[in-house]
Amino acid sequence: MAGKEAIKLKLTAPTVVKSLLAQYELRPSKGLGQNFLINEHYLEQIVAAAAVTPAEVVVEIGPGLGALTRALAPAAGRVIAIEKDERLQPLLQTVLADLPQVELLLQDALQVDYQQLVGEARPAKVVANLPYYITTPLVTRLLEQEIAWRSLVLLVQSEVAERMLATPGSKEYGLLGVMIQCEYEVMTVARVPASAFYPAPKVASTVVKLCPLASRGALPVSRAWLWQVLRAAFAQRRKTLLNALSANLPLTKGQIKGALLDLGLKADIRGEDLTPEQFIQLAALLV
Repeated sequence: MAGKEAIKLKLTAPTVVKSLLAQYELRPSKGLGQNFLINEHYLEQIVAAAAVTPAEVVVEIGPGLGALTRALAPAAGRVIAIEKDERLQPLLQTVLADLPQVELLLQDALQVDYQQLVGEARPAKVVANLPYYITTPLVTRLLEQEIAWRSLVLLVQSEVAERMLATPGSKEYGLLGVMIQCEYEVMTVARVPASAFYPAPKVASTVVKLCPLASRGALPVSRAWLWQVLRAAFAQRRKTLLNALSANLPLTKGQIKGALLDLGLKADIRGEDLTPEQFIQLAALLV
């Protein structure tokens, strides 16, 4: 297929997706969690939520067959599409041939040094249709970078989205949600049914948008220490926060209890009952 012919194709059309896969002798990999978006409506919602401008670098993780990449590219200064599956390289090179602002990076997104990749020349955003099995470690890796992400628009499993959006005291509230909410506001963009993908996954998906809080970048403690406290707090959910922290941090129960009391918290409180703001305050007192 010539480049000019490829770019005229509607890459969300099921017939086109199946035809491309057949032409390049490809089968979606279950091991890589490949489910290609075949619904133009949800594609447009993702692009609208990203609100990309020419001044920005867009990091796209998991370009698949290039439908989202092509939709993002016209408005972006640069798009870096990160794809682990090398089998997709010939197809993507053809589909993206007319887009000089798109760079295809064949690498495992979990291994990428995003600070080196993005640099400081332009503000950056993340847009991704994330394979379910790497969502939590990849989001963690993106957030731990010293990069002032303008936003992250992520298509994730609905169950993971619920954890990102969860509030204190709820069953879904845990480490992932608190790590995000300490520095980002999480919003639901769209709920996406399994029928919007090929092949259809067994679960529903949700598009979420993470926007940095005004306080991001002004944490009273290092992110590394804050996350160490958070990981300790949720390492053993059945334990009280006092016992969980004392078992997983180099601090005495007396130090931890004193910090809890300073915040007006009971000594027998559990980690899932603290707000992200309270965790930040607690981490600052425990330094």
